[in-house]
Amino acid sequence: MPPVELQVANMSLSAMHCTRCTEGFEPNEKIVNSNGELWHTQCFVCAQCFRPFQDGIFYEFEGRKYCEHDFHVLFAPCCNKCGEFVIGRVIKAMSASWHPQCFRCQLCAKELADSGFIRNQNRALCHECNAKVKAEITGRYVCQKCQ
Repeated sequence: MPPVELQVANMSLSAMHCTRCTEGFEPNEKIVNSNGELWHTQCFVCAQCFRPFQDGIFYEFEGRKYCEHDFHVLFAPCCNKCGEFVIGRVIKAMSASWHPQCFRCQLCAKELADSGFIRNQNRALCHECNAKVKAEITGRYVCQKCQ
């Protein structure tokens, strides 16, 4: 939920102070209330770039607030295939991070996120392609169902 800007009336201003700069508020000054913490509008900024939050959207990690861009740069992994930030479900495999749709068999391009894979010569292969590669090497095919 985005922070709410409030108008401060003359209600015990001396007891209220900004979470960031610890200074008080002026009568009728606009302030931001984020989860019970009060901020001057100019103090409610990203902990990394010190810019205001675009559209009031921020991410919080270990008590610090970040704009979307800085949060991704600092904490979101990059996909090993497309190089974009992985937001949401992350596939950790082959010593890398992947979007589920980017983690595919390197021979047939079948998605591997939910079906599993076999590492073969440092490649991620689906079970069927791995069986074909093994058959080419050994000269005999193995049934995937009964082995």
